[in-house]
Amino acid sequence: MNQINDRPVVLNSSLLAGLHCFECAARHMSFTRAADELHLTQGAVSHRIRKLEEQLQFKLFLRFNRQLKLSKEGQQLLQVLESSFGALETSIRDLRRQDVTGRLTLSSAPSFTVRWLAPRLGDFQQRHPGLLLNIETRDRQIDFRHEPVDVAIYYGDGHYPELHVVKLMDEQHIPVCTPKFADDHDLYGNPEKLAECLLLHDSSSSGKEDVYGEWRYWCQQAGLPEPDLSFSYCFNRTALSIASAENGQGLALGKYRLLAEDLESGRLVAPFDISVPAKQSYYAVCHPDRLGQPSVRALMKWLEGQVEE
Repeated sequence: MNQINDRPVVLNSSLLAGLHCFECAARHMSFTRAADELHLTQGAVSHRIRKLEEQLQFKLFLRFNRQLKLSKEGQQLLQVLESSFGALETSIRDLRRQDVTGRLTLSSAPSFTVRWLAPRLGDFQQRHPGLLLNIETRDRQIDFRHEPVDVAIYYGDGHYPELHVVKLMDEQHIPVCTPKFADDHDLYGNPEKLAECLLLHDSSSSGKEDVYGEWRYWCQQAGLPEPDLSFSYCFNRTALSIASAENGQGLALGKYRLLAEDLESGRLVAPFDISVPAKQSYYAVCHPDRLGQPSVRALMKWLEGQVEE
């Protein structure tokens, strides 16, 4: 009969090194890639894992021909390590940054960054001259456990489990074009002429299932018959569809929050003056553990303030 070993586990340097090595190997599911990250040989990684298994007295990996698979115990241990290493990293960063100084990484979509965020950064610099920003553009959600991002801005439904979420603002869909395009096609006050226009849109906003989804939704909400949506130019970035409209190439379905300055300046016009509430909104998100950092709180508060002003 096997007896349960209740001896306490001693967290010495050897065990900690082995746990770090295991976390890396399990994350990559490869001893070779773990060796590259840790600047070790593959043999050294394999040796550390075997030694760790001896210390823990259970298997971490199931080894097959050219394939690794985590054991049940390995899966449980990896979950604990990911949480513990994440908390440790956050604590160290907290100790390094006890005031509103240093450098943060902010992630947001390209179109939002260019048209809404970038014009406001001068105000941020004035309010927080000691806090610098790395701004990265991504069209996907962030894995805050493994990516060095402090705050992200999402355009979505607001359901982001395990994250601290602050709603910034709602959005409106509105067709836009140049004044000349509107004149040439007699669009002012004539939404029925939508069917005669080349439509421009960001296909990625609707998803692969229905690349014309946003135009279809706008027509339904505006009470207009659906035009031939295949007569269109599709772009994978909002900024590209708007750039095409700015060059007089067609009628783009834009987001009002991102186009307010263009409409105010007259570079673009909304010939039908019909806006439709979007299904999605803008949210600032971060990992809850990062709210302990004064610099992160300052950035989140500044984003909220920009919407209120």
